[in-house]
Amino acid sequence: MPTTLWYPFIMSTQHLSQDPLFRPIRLERVSEKVATQLRDVIGKGIFRAGDRLPAERELAEQMGVSRPSVREAIQILSAQGILETVHGGGSIVKNFTDQEIRKPIEIFLEDDKTRVLELAEVRALMEAWAARKAAENRSPRELERIRSHLTEMEKDFTEGQIRFEVDFRFHTEIAAATHNTIFLHLIDTIYQLIQYSIKVYREQVFVGRGDQQKILEHHRGIFQAIEKGDPDLAELAMSTHLLFVLAEYKKWASS
Repeated sequence: MPTTLWYPFIMSTQHLSQDPLFRPIRLERVSEKVATQLRDVIGKGIFRAGDRLPAERELAEQMGVSRPSVREAIQILSAQGILETVHGGGSIVKNFTDQEIRKPIEIFLEDDKTRVLELAEVRALMEAWAARKAAENRSPRELERIRSHLTEMEKDFTEGQIRFEVDFRFHTEIAAATHNTIFLHLIDTIYQLIQYSIKVYREQVFVGRGDQQKILEHHRGIFQAIEKGDPDLAELAMSTHLLFVLAEYKKWASS
């Protein structure tokens, strides 16, 4: 009888020694907790690639910790490739996909219209999805940012001016409005790589007033669909725009 009663206890003790149910509790340093908070905020897209973090003093005050703890946390994230200390003080958020993806692709892009075209095809697929998600998720503030870039494009058209960087900002703001942090970093890498092609088709391919007006109308249609919160229409508007761009770019590249 005693054997029967104690046997399960003996078995459980043996099991516990081989595969512990509990692990030692790890006491985190304050700097690690600060690093975790910063990483979470960056992961949520509150600070985007290229954004500067608040000053150490401000971060320390908001979190109720010492400045050395904040400084050490920033060093941790810098070592992980998430932050970069910039000249003059402060830290900016790095594009964590860019570090591993960008350089190998750049080798193929240099002076190669075919590779640039392939990248533009990838961008077309990604941005169609982005327009859909932006229509679903954009905030009023993000909508105003997109609108402001469209207004700049309209002003440029009226004045006969072409600034490819305005077009670029219009599309990056739509990407941000997806509220998908991984996508935002991935598309940021694509945008950095494809700035050359955007510059080319805005300044060399679509130089006629008719083409420029068509591009502007496309952007208006994309904005209006996002403003209405219509995912299907936004996706269609973006696809129509980028397929047109691809077709014209192919003609230019083969000429």
